[in-house]
Parts: sequence; structure tokens; C-alpha cells
Amino acid sequence: MNTQFTKKEFDIRSMKITGVRRPLISPIFFGLMLVFVQTNLRAQAEDQQVSPELVGKWCYLELANNTTDAISNSCITLNADGTFDAVLDRKRLPNGNAFGNLQDTDNGKWWVSGNRIFYNSPTNGQGSFGFQKVNHPRRDDMSLIMINGVAFATASSHDPW
Repeated sequence: MNTQFTKKEFDIRSMKITGVRRPLISPIFFGLMLVFVQTNLRAQAEDQQVSPELVGKWCYLELANNTTDAISNSCITLNADGTFDAVLDRKRLPNGNAFGNLQDTDNGKWWVSGNRIFYNSPTNGQGSFGFQKVNHPRRDDMSLIMINGVAFATASSHDPW
């Protein structure tokens, strides 16, 4: 089956764009799109904010009733400048897989949006964890954050949430 064009359709298809070469249209279009995408990503990066109430050193804490509430050496330090350091002993954590791509020792940038802590690690890329602020069930001077269901306590005293 042959497609036949009317004279008007043929004229439109063979029309030349004056002043601009046809092969340049695609690169110009994609270049402009790239500028818009980068601008949008920069705007999102500027929206990334640290949460001052989460700044500090947070270490894994076993919450079972028969424990001494001793803070472990598996800690995540969230700095006010938006950087983080993590040292995780996955053998001691109740769910070592709860921290996905983070290495046992890792660092990078962090920020909060809603009830998620986002990170960007130079070695492991970006990711996020769900978190919630909770009070220690037996101590008034210790606040906790639950990160992917794992309890982390402040290494220093903290007002209850």
C-alpha cells in the first residue's frame, strides 16, 4: 500500500526552515532541555535541609527489657553542615540489612524531607531511610530515632520529643 500525499502535505513536508539548518534543531532542543533539567536538580538540592533536632551522634541501642541500655559502637553522626559519618557493626544490629547500600564505614551528605533521612555517599550513591522520633520507654533523658525500625539513641542527653 503506497501512501499518497496531497500537494499541501507534500509542501509542508518539504518546507525548509529559513535561518536555521534542520540538523541543528535537535542538538539545540536537547541542550535547552539539559539546562532546564540541571536547573531543576539544583533547585531540589537547595531545598535539601538538615534537621537541627537530629544533629548529633546517634548510636544503636538494644531496647529489650532486660538490657542495660548501653549504647553500642554502631553510630551515625549527623553534622550540622549536612555531612554524616556512619560506623555500623552489622553483627550487633538486629537487622543488618536495614541500611542497604551504606558500607560498615561510610560518609557523605544528609538531609531530611518528611519522615525520611536522605543520604548521598560518594562511594554508594543516594538513598533514604524512614525514621521516626520516639522517647525512650524507660528513661526520660534519652530520646531515640528509629531508622528503618532500628533504635538509635543520642550519645548525650536530649530533651524528650
